[in-house]
Amino acid sequence: MEALYALAFYLKRGVGLKTIKRIANRYGTFEAAFKSGEFNLEEELREAEREIEKAKKLGVRVISLTENAYPSGLKKISAPPPVLYVLGNISDGFSVSIVGSRKCSSYGRKVAYQLASFLVSHGISVVSGFAYGIDTAAHKGAVESGGVTYAVLGCGIDVNYPSGNSSLRKQILEKGGALISEFPLGMAPARENFPRRNRIISGLSLATVVVEANESSGALITAGFALEQGRDVFAVPGNIDSVFSKGSNRLLKEGAIPLVEFEDIFDEIPYLKNFKREKVRLRVEERHRPIIDVLLKGDAHIDKIIAESGLPYCEVVTLLFELESEGLVKSDGGRYFLTGGDGVEKGRS
Repeated sequence: MEALYALAFYLKRGVGLKTIKRIANRYGTFEAAFKSGEFNLEEELREAEREIEKAKKLGVRVISLTENAYPSGLKKISAPPPVLYVLGNISDGFSVSIVGSRKCSSYGRKVAYQLASFLVSHGISVVSGFAYGIDTAAHKGAVESGGVTYAVLGCGIDVNYPSGNSSLRKQILEKGGALISEFPLGMAPARENFPRRNRIISGLSLATVVVEANESSGALITAGFALEQGRDVFAVPGNIDSVFSKGSNRLLKEGAIPLVEFEDIFDEIPYLKNFKREKVRLRVEERHRPIIDVLLKGDAHIDKIIAESGLPYCEVVTLLFELESEGLVKSDGGRYFLTGGDGVEKGRS
């Protein structure tokens, strides 16, 4: 039901994404916002009902920004989609995006494929944009290595685009991944959709890796969004005389982290080291997530946990006690850290 009201706000003309986010923050739920009587959405609700009915027939979930199933990292960006259309499974596990140009070299395709294979072998999901070139190589590297990958589309989730990736769509779903879009069903791919899509790619990810990009590549837009969102940006060095690498090499010149070896990701993102093994995920209850989000950045004193989580002292103490009792968190000298213990899974319960 919440997705119905969220979709109605999304379909309301003249209401921007940031405004919708403010409405969600103010009222807590879109249903509460509607019932406040402040907004006239009768026509949009009827349209939303038809849309959700079509989605159900296709096996597509419509997830509202205010629901627990909505990816927590994506909620934090400045203009998150009010709804996500999701075909397949999506969880809050560790994800890294791999992006690059549609037109690329064999070297770029090979690196994207091998990097994706490396990441999924360590239990890290791969996010990309499902375009030809680097994106396709990344998705294939993930699924052909038995891993999970998320394809973020620049069109309606029911639109078979690009048509040459039809079999890849099936593979992604078979391996437990998902197709994701913010665009209504039936929406055709359009030039303006893809830059907008890119903020979702970076928003779903702990870090973004630009493998190979020319100077006009949309991958550079994704990297820009990642920086705005406070996420790490890596770039793979390329030949200085290659047109395919001019954009990614410029990122390195401007301060992107060089990805010389795949293990560099673990060196630059310390908290991934604690989970550097296959299928290590952390399953926590929703009330624990503010604490976990702080500790994912590294060990922290209780004062820092209180400051960054926004929770009161008594609640933080209680939650830390519960997490320690469950063996998910340990303390040493007044500092707390995640254990990343065996058999622990990351995702929503």
